[in-house]
Amino acid sequence: MDDDTLLAVIHRGRPATVGEIAALAHLDPTQVGAAVDRLQARGVLEVRDGRIDYRHPADWAAQAAAASRADVRARVADGLGDLERIVTALPGMLRHFAVGEVSTDLVPVTIRHGEHASEDLWFDTAQHDSGTLDAVLPAIERFLATSPERRERFGRALAAKDTVRVIVPTSSLGDPAARDRMDRYTRAGLAFRSMQTPPSWFWVDGDQVSMPFEWGEGRPTSVLGIRNAALADLTRAYFAEIWQRADPPAGGEPAWTPLLRLMRQGITLETASRTLGINPRTGRRRVAAAMEHYGVATLFALGVACRTDLEHSG
Repeated sequence: MDDDTLLAVIHRGRPATVGEIAALAHLDPTQVGAAVDRLQARGVLEVRDGRIDYRHPADWAAQAAAASRADVRARVADGLGDLERIVTALPGMLRHFAVGEVSTDLVPVTIRHGEHASEDLWFDTAQHDSGTLDAVLPAIERFLATSPERRERFGRALAAKDTVRVIVPTSSLGDPAARDRMDRYTRAGLAFRSMQTPPSWFWVDGDQVSMPFEWGEGRPTSVLGIRNAALADLTRAYFAEIWQRADPPAGGEPAWTPLLRLMRQGITLETASRTLGINPRTGRRRVAAAMEHYGVATLFALGVACRTDLEHSG
């Protein structure tokens, strides 16, 4: 008899001792004693001074679920810690690696210095018309103070990407200028989340990764660029972990609302996307997200389902 079957017998008969369980189940007392030890280890019952106390299944399930959640959180934290230790060590190793770099190296490292090194490295080396950019910006003051020409140039490049996700410091949400800029970029297809203390400035775009010379810098003036698919996958996994822990924006209209508002006027999805300054691929993803949100499968049904929301949103 397996432990779960024996537990069912015990719950029905409520014997008070191992001997009574053995008699009830027609089993050898030694065999029953070993099973009771295992059941006690699982927490479904407890033996005190030779007598068996029973736990209500609901109490046991609640405690087991809490323990499981704690174990999952611990394992996730350990996994994030392992990722962070690897990612944190990269800049120092790459600096030394770059000293001995030759043209045949499999992991080319680009080094840039200067006030705009962090932005220019991305603009000069990453693909601008497709793909996914993930970035952490612990200090956004420099980007707010940059010239209108640079803002326009980077705005066009970012809007052409398939997906852009950016983590910013929570403190920036209280800055009206920063919020205004983020709102504009959100309408152009970027997604923002915030956290109290972002770990460091870095970004990953396709197989390209950039990090500061010293991990933890928020406004680096010396940066490393690495083109390597394996390192990019590692950094992207690390970003995904902290993205899940970052806070999504509070309030505001869904990203698909401006697009659907234009489409209600008879404008095609592609034209509406370009009118908003976003890539049509981004527009199609937003429409798909809206369909999922409203639980519909066609554009016509979506137009009907979202009509009231669009009217209320202006």
